[in-house]
Order: sequence, then C-alpha cells, then structure tokens
Amino acid sequence: MRIEQHIEVKIDSVAFGGEGVGRVDNLVVFVPFSAPGDELEIEITQRKKKFARGKIIKIVEPSEARETPLCRYYGQCGGCCYQHIKYESQLVLKKKQVIDAFEKIGGIAAPPVGDIVASPKMYHYRGKAQLHAARVGGGVKIGFMDVSGGRIVDIGRCEIVEESINGKIVDLRTDELLLACPEGEYTIWSGEPFHPAGGKERVSRLVKSKEFLAPYEGFFQANLFLIETLVDEVCRAAEKGKINTLIDAYCGCGLFSVFLARCADKIIGMERDAASVKCARINAENAQAKNVEFTCGRVEKILSEKNHVAEKIDMIVLDPPRAGCGRDVMAGILELGPEMVVYISCNPATAARDVKCLHEGGYELLSLLPLDMFPQTQHIEIIAVLAQKQA
Repeated sequence: MRIEQHIEVKIDSVAFGGEGVGRVDNLVVFVPFSAPGDELEIEITQRKKKFARGKIIKIVEPSEARETPLCRYYGQCGGCCYQHIKYESQLVLKKKQVIDAFEKIGGIAAPPVGDIVASPKMYHYRGKAQLHAARVGGGVKIGFMDVSGGRIVDIGRCEIVEESINGKIVDLRTDELLLACPEGEYTIWSGEPFHPAGGKERVSRLVKSKEFLAPYEGFFQANLFLIETLVDEVCRAAEKGKINTLIDAYCGCGLFSVFLARCADKIIGMERDAASVKCARINAENAQAKNVEFTCGRVEKILSEKNHVAEKIDMIVLDPPRAGCGRDVMAGILELGPEMVVYISCNPATAARDVKCLHEGGYELLSLLPLDMFPQTQHIEIIAVLAQKQA
C-alpha cells in the first residue's frame, strides 16, 4: 500500500474522533466522513507502519446509516464530522466509543455504561460560538477553522448554533470595529448582543429558572436543551446518601455548586479562573446558596493545602477541561479519600485515564452515563460515578 494508491475498503466502525475504521490486508485504515457499513473507493493519503489514512474517492455502496448533511460547508469546516450519519446511528457509535475508551484506556472490563441520553435538538442547540476572522485580500473572512485546522472557512451560517447566533454572524460582517480590525477570535452568545473582546465582562444564562453569570470569554455548558438534564443527573448522584462536605472542583461559574447546595451541608468550589470565581460568588448569593464557598487557584494546589480542606470530604465532583485532571489531582483526591467521586467530562479518553487512577486507588465505577451534548460532532459528555470499594 502506497501514498496516492486507490483501494477499496469496507468501514466496520467509527473511532473516537470521527474517522471510519476499515482493514485492508490486516492494516487498519482510517477514513474521515465515512459511515459504518460503507463500501468505498479511497485514496491513501498517509501510510505508517501500523495504520494508514485515506480520503473517499467514491462511495461504492453507501451504508444504511448515511444521510445527506444539512450544512453547505460540511466536509470543509472542521466543526462537525457526523452530519452524514443518521442521528440514531450517531448515538449508537458514540456509546460504543465510550465503552471502548473505558475498556482500552481505563482497563475496566465491561464498564457499566447506561443508555445514551439524546439531545432534544440535533441542530441549532449550541448557545455559544467562537469564530475566527482574518483579512484576506480586500475583504474579511469570518468562520471556523477547516478540517486541517490550517485555514478559515468563510461561512454565512452554522447549523449547530442557536439561530440568534446566525443572525449575529450576518451582522458581524458589517460591524465597523471588525471591518477596521478583523484579525482574531470573536465570541457570540445566543440571546445576547454581540460584544467584541473586552466589550462586555459577563453574559447571563438561565438554567432551571436560575440566572447564572459567566465571563463573556469564559466557559458555560454549550447545549441549551440538555444542560438541565446534566445538572439533574449530577444532583441525583449526590442524593444517594448524607453529605457533610462536598468539593466541586473546576467549578467554573458555580453551576453545579448552586444546584448541589441542597444536597450537602457545605460546598467548596475550586476554580483557577478569577473571573469565573467572581461570577460563582454572585451566582451563589443570588440563589441564596449560603453553604457554598469558592477558592480561586489550581485544583491540585488547593487539594494539597490541608487548611483549605481540613474536614472530612464525603464527595468530590470533577468537571475538568478536555485534557482531564492528571495525576497530581488524582493523587490529591486519593489522599483525601472521599466516599464518592462524580467525574463529568467531554472527553471519554482522558476521563478513562483518570478513572483508571481512581480504580487502582480503591474506587469502584458504579455507573457511566453518556449524554450527547454535541450532536453532529465527535464530542460526547459522560458522567462517571465512583465509590470506595467495600472491604
């Protein structure tokens, strides 16, 4: 098998990340934008010792899971990779990817994965978009990075963002500030006026009738229609027993802390971003969550400082960035020895790596719930619930 060679391959599955997987002469071949069951003619674009990559030249026999993508930029824009797959099939393959990650990376045989929670909306569900802008020739290019990550795809609308964001994308092209200085990234929130970087400090979000402030350039859960389910599932895990003290690590603007306040006598939120911590304190005060306090700093550092967590910790909730927690945080958790750990993640691979540390440290994985917070994309949210193994 050589570069530019044309071969036929049948796609057996889809790997985490979105590429279809087939085999030719016992060599694994990865093919973007393919679907399980596809019979394809592909061109080899990369050849390594243990695998190859190819691009579709011709669909010889399409999979029954295939459908026509909604987006006119699909295949160029790097934001989505599953629009060519029926939504029911997306859910099946994402659940399998979670199982594979926890078996292969987490070393947990037959992980207790529940039925995946589908998003109420398959399109137009995102409440936030981050666009790139650049001056090209005599004009301005506004959009998302392409599949290679090397250039901007100029777009007129995005099919996974809430429609008010698409209206702002149109307006953005006539914004005088942008036209004068177009280079950079621009954050747009649903239901909020557009503000260039530095133009507005905070944005308001509504969850279960409670208002949450978040930094305008900061993080908030993306799926407008599944966030309440996510909150409910995390709270359900905390309702299993009496909790005196609960740590909410990587707490952001305090979303989980506020709703968990009724489940514990005391909540300690930990977050390194100072702007998010300011918002969290306001959010807790507005919700009259008087048993919640927040500490600003790196989670691993706070966990290691005993004066911050002097009391017995009954439960720790983790919602780290996509890179996961890492060994220092895992070591800090094992030293504290909470009875229960709830791990929320948008990256099953790094979550499986971290859960393996907990599993080896004496914790049992009780449940693993996938939620499809990101339809049409390779991403999938999971909630892992762990408890100390009984002697």
